[in-house]
Amino acid sequence: MKTDFSALWQFAPAPPDLWILVGGGLAAVSTATAVTYLHPALRPQRRVQQAVQSWVPVILMAALTVLLGSGLSWLVCGLASLLLLREGLRLLPLTPAEQRLHGGLAALLSLTAHALVALGQAPWALGLCLAYTGLLLGPVQMLAGGPDRFFARVGGLTLVLQGCVTLFLFVCLLVLQAPATRPLGGAGQGGFFFVLVIFSDAMQYVGGKCWGRHALAPRISPAKTWEGLAFAALICSLLGFGLAPWLLGLPAWAGVLLALAMVGLGLVGDLLVSCWKRDAGVKDTGTLLPGQGGALDRCDSLIFVAPWFWLLMQVSA
Repeated sequence: MKTDFSALWQFAPAPPDLWILVGGGLAAVSTATAVTYLHPALRPQRRVQQAVQSWVPVILMAALTVLLGSGLSWLVCGLASLLLLREGLRLLPLTPAEQRLHGGLAALLSLTAHALVALGQAPWALGLCLAYTGLLLGPVQMLAGGPDRFFARVGGLTLVLQGCVTLFLFVCLLVLQAPATRPLGGAGQGGFFFVLVIFSDAMQYVGGKCWGRHALAPRISPAKTWEGLAFAALICSLLGFGLAPWLLGLPAWAGVLLALAMVGLGLVGDLLVSCWKRDAGVKDTGTLLPGQGGALDRCDSLIFVAPWFWLLMQVSA
């Protein structure tokens, strides 16, 4: 069967309703930013202001991924994956030469896999990622670094590549390959995914700051609280109830269940990356997003929720 390479540069604007959704997200962030500068208790807290503002590039990434068709979706996701790889590799006990080697090979792997997804070859994309991490990564590290801390280095590399490339592929996949039952196609499916994951993270932060008293996982992430989780579950349930019939063509009650599942899975992704940081002995994964620690810190929930959300979408089609 002939492959249609034009999919790599096709631009097809999403329905106008989704542009309104993105505009609403940017308006919400703008309002929240204004509150942090005007509220007397928040005005001196520079880190809180930076944390709120760090959502702007994530919303813009989501908008480009969802709104403008496959020609931009795969490229934006591929470039985002490279940022995640850059920060993830820095957490590992690698020499500068090993970082350059693995970074270059992983970048090539990521861009190739995302392009394959855009061409409708998702099985080949996932197979390529699994083949590299399962069959080639060990020999590459053996030749590059020998036996010194071999298990720690290869194990860490496998986790980083699986998270930042293989699992992140599903963000692109759920936007570009949606079941026919979705009223707004992959754009609507992606819109629901991004709104729920972003609000889950944001509301956990807001709920924890306002009412947090009981630590959820103090050894892993002391800032996470049960109150923040409950507040996020409440807000996201309301969003799921309202958005599922519009964006996914599913009953409102199904939207609530999806929202609760996404809140829980997003928390797991957040705690997993926190474990990576604790093991590496760092507070932040990078300085790209001041106040939030880096791209990997901000996208940890996206990474872990995406494959589960894609699977749930296939089951519910």
